[in-house]
Amino acid sequence: RSLGLRSQTLPASNSSCSSNSFQLLKPRLSRPPHRPRQRNARKMSQQSSDSKVSLKSIVKPWPEEDKSQFGIENVERGESGGCKFVAKDGLSLNRTVVTHLLKTMGKNIMEGKSIINISLPVTIFESRSFLQRMTDHWAFAPLYINKAAMAKDPVERFKWAITFVISGLHNGCRQRKPFNPILGETFQATYPDGTKVFLEQISHHPPVSQYELFGPNGSWKLYGYNEYKASFRPNGVVGGQYGPNVIEFKDGTKVEYEMPKVCVNGMVFGDWLFYWTGEIKFVDRKNNLTASITFDPDSAQSMTSYLTSFVAENSPCDYMKGDMKRGDVQIHTIEGCWLRLLKFDDKVYWRIRKWYPFKPEEMVLPSTFVQNVGDYKWAFPPGIVSSLPRDKER
Repeated sequence: RSLGLRSQTLPASNSSCSSNSFQLLKPRLSRPPHRPRQRNARKMSQQSSDSKVSLKSIVKPWPEEDKSQFGIENVERGESGGCKFVAKDGLSLNRTVVTHLLKTMGKNIMEGKSIINISLPVTIFESRSFLQRMTDHWAFAPLYINKAAMAKDPVERFKWAITFVISGLHNGCRQRKPFNPILGETFQATYPDGTKVFLEQISHHPPVSQYELFGPNGSWKLYGYNEYKASFRPNGVVGGQYGPNVIEFKDGTKVEYEMPKVCVNGMVFGDWLFYWTGEIKFVDRKNNLTASITFDPDSAQSMTSYLTSFVAENSPCDYMKGDMKRGDVQIHTIEGCWLRLLKFDDKVYWRIRKWYPFKPEEMVLPSTFVQNVGDYKWAFPPGIVSSLPRDKER
């Protein structure tokens, strides 16, 4: 990224250097570190066509040759629900790492302290950073947020916004860990409908990522930031992305929500299982609409649920249920499984394996370093400055 270097002339009275000497000034950031590149993002978002988005032209039916349950290799639904990782080499590798951590850092880990800052072997990572990984949850944004933007009824719009969030949860079932982004790292991408995606790592400790998505024709935008927290449990990890998420439409309607917690069990023994837990709350303040969805509602999180678990069969851990209200009046029930379908009352709004998830195409921004380096080209070896844009793209 650009350091925003600017040439400045020092007053003669303050300079102890001769006319043939030089003095490097401390680089000044061209923008506050906590702010994303608003100017570039907004400018590029305005380049979309003014024509209405044709959803039929961008959606792709699930290909018949893809026999996976969710479109993710070595992942299947567990007997009690959730994403079960079945890659033998991956299981043995990760369990070796976990066993090592339990032996060397057992006390801190068992106390539930954060593992975000613990160094891990590179062999358990995938070839992406967390910024790229965040886009997995937005796999159906071009379909369902556009549907929400086209809806005239506020209640129907609210439903499609909820559908967007639920439809991407299964796409987060990944066995390998992404790399932690470096401070100031960015990722830009675009979807087939013209949606532009911008992410930036705005804090290193704690790790915080800020993002903005601009829908086609300025019809909607999705923005927010997430802080990542995770801690070990005796046989797994619990954590998640903490922070506000907002879907804003052209008429000023805003749908706010936060992500649920994620659990990974079986890291030492038993099946390696990934599932969401806790609750998501959605709020549309303009239209006085709220919704609440509870994940794994039968989990033994209270004395009552623990006692009833001995006499009643629990639902799968990927089951979810909730309701939608206008004010204090319930207007719809919500039910489903984040690995299969989502229903409002008896109507299905999303079903797995019907539409293929969208994948963003990375959009490399032109480097501003060469433009801003100014009089300091002499500080670099010959030819290095001209090669920087090519190296960045590579």
